Amino acid sequence: MNINEVNGYTHTKQPSSDRKAGGDKKFDRILNDAMDSVVHEERAGDDLFPVKGVDAPVLWDRGHVDHSILLQHAYHMLDLLEEYSEALNNPHMTLKRIEPIVARIAQGLKGLDMQSMDNVAQDDELAGIINDIAVTARVEAFKFQRGDYVA
Repeated sequence: MNINEVNGYTHTKQPSSDRKAGGDKKFDRILNDAMDSVVHEERAGDDLFPVKGVDAPVLWDRGHVDHSILLQHAYHMLDLLEEYSEALNNPHMTLKRIEPIVARIAQGLKGLDMQSMDNVAQDDELAGIINDIAVTARVEAFKFQRGDYVA
């Protein structure tokens, strides 16, 4: 079996790479000079700064979640919902002035997305509370956009 021939097609070998276009090797010379200067600069920097490299950041394992971040988002969402409720109860507030609050609620929902909830155990009480807050916020934003509060 000939591996250079597939279904009647004969593979021709690549032309030799010994021949360069132009023949003066300007690019090779410039590349080598640049590489030498980079290596020289790295060696000079080693004397001043003994750090040899940068380690990868420490990542939390999948089982550990920083609950404080989730709690901050939840408290922020509760504050927004309270502001929204007060605005709806105020007869002097127009829907046009309430709309930025709804936009901030929609933006705040990104902090309570389900991707961050993946790391929280499903039987965790915090997960249930955050889920309730997120659902309430989504429903209120949807009701506002749908026009439930137009009199």
